[in-house]
Amino acid sequence: MSGALSGLARELSAPVLTSSADRAAYAYDGAHERRAPDAVVLARTAEDVRQAVAWCAKAGVPYVARGAGTNLCGGTVPLKGGVVIALAGLNRILSLDTRRREAVVEPGVVNLHLQDAAAPLGLFYAPDPASYKVCTLGGNIGENAGGPRCFKYGTTTNHVRAVEAVMPDGTLERFSLGDAGPELVSLLVGSEGTLGVVTKAWLGLTRLPESVV
Repeated sequence: MSGALSGLARELSAPVLTSSADRAAYAYDGAHERRAPDAVVLARTAEDVRQAVAWCAKAGVPYVARGAGTNLCGGTVPLKGGVVIALAGLNRILSLDTRRREAVVEPGVVNLHLQDAAAPLGLFYAPDPASYKVCTLGGNIGENAGGPRCFKYGTTTNHVRAVEAVMPDGTLERFSLGDAGPELVSLLVGSEGTLGVVTKAWLGLTRLPESVV
């Protein structure tokens, strides 16, 4: 690990992986490009993410946010090394509101797990990428994922109502479709974590159809 990264593990509360084997596991996604990071932060809370981004900003070290790594575009490959912030550990469904038809989730929640939780309530989350059984909702937001249902229901951006995200300077902010001024939620969706690392999302749910033909 380079000198700039030597203090990372000491200053963060989250576990930091630095062995060659661990770094190799985070060197690729579904694309062909491979590039090992210098360290991997296993975030478990929004504060873990905030600390990691703030440290990288202060030290001038590049970082990449990563969910399950199922994406096919290289969006989670650390092309310049640096730090991978792994978000799979933020995996709680915080609430399901049937009246508002809204789920509040952490970014590491697997898409299928939200589907399974919403179905008994007569609801579902419309975006269904091909990897929905393993991909995470934070990754779906980062990539603006679609899926077979997007022709009728739209892609991820059509179902995100608000996000909490760590900005590149390490501050934690919340953006909503109801905010005054320019609509910023849609800028964050699809930005692959470059404009902000999502730590919580408010997602719109849809009533289950009476039949599927």
